[in-house]
Amino acid sequence: MGAFGAGLMGAIWHTKRKQARDIAIEEAAEITQPPRTQQAGPAIRKPMPPRHIAHAPVAAYKPPTMTAAEYAIAKQDAGVFAFKTLAYGTLLAWGTAGVLALSVGYFLEVRNFKEFSDKLQIIVPRQTSRLRKALGGTSFEMREEETQELDALVLED
Repeated sequence: MGAFGAGLMGAIWHTKRKQARDIAIEEAAEITQPPRTQQAGPAIRKPMPPRHIAHAPVAAYKPPTMTAAEYAIAKQDAGVFAFKTLAYGTLLAWGTAGVLALSVGYFLEVRNFKEFSDKLQIIVPRQTSRLRKALGGTSFEMREEETQELDALVLED
């Protein structure tokens, strides 16, 4: 869930950054263009009478089109962005799983999978005994060798 959220926030951040860059480029292009000069002619124009909105002609919507070069650049940018997003999401997921595994190992004081398995075989039956009783199961009873193993672990600590 965290990796998905991070990927989504990264996509939003990248899109906003790209839009801001495009706006800055357009503004720079407008500044560098020479100002339009007015044509010589009568300075006074007759105002047009207002038309009723219902009678005003409405131009049909014409969607913006892209040139082949713009399309190729957009396609390349989308591929690079998709790869970056996948890479960051994968890195975040693996990193989070690694930190979680290390923290669990640290708090349970285990160094390998064998010790982890042995530790859980002791912890889980103890913690679930009340649950088994509530579900109508038998009470938890430890065998003699399990009791000795538990005592040995307690003495080591």
